[in-house]
Amino acid sequence: MNGQKNWAYGVNINGVGTVFYGKTYFDREGIVNPLTAAPYTKDEIDAIVGGAAANAEGYTFDLPEDAVLGMNGFWYDAAAAAAITGHADPLTQGADGVFVTADGKEVARPSAR
Repeated sequence: MNGQKNWAYGVNINGVGTVFYGKTYFDREGIVNPLTAAPYTKDEIDAIVGGAAANAEGYTFDLPEDAVLGMNGFWYDAAAAAAITGHADPLTQGADGVFVTADGKEVARPSAR
């Protein structure tokens, strides 16, 4: 993208809170806007990347280089982020940042706090 250090864009999702999507999330093809469930357009992605370059509100820049997803102070790498966002069942995030299914099966651990 723009050669900038890793950054994340925060999206406030009702019932979940603010979810931060890392720079590499926006490098992918066909990513979905979590608020509309529709794919982001190229113009929307360009605006998000441009906002990061301009240090706009709603971004964070103090995160690990491998962070793709952030929630409640925990950061998740690409594998954990894919496990979380791709899981069909509702998940719960524990106080330790670990996401589990309703029956307690671990789905993803954070890579950093």
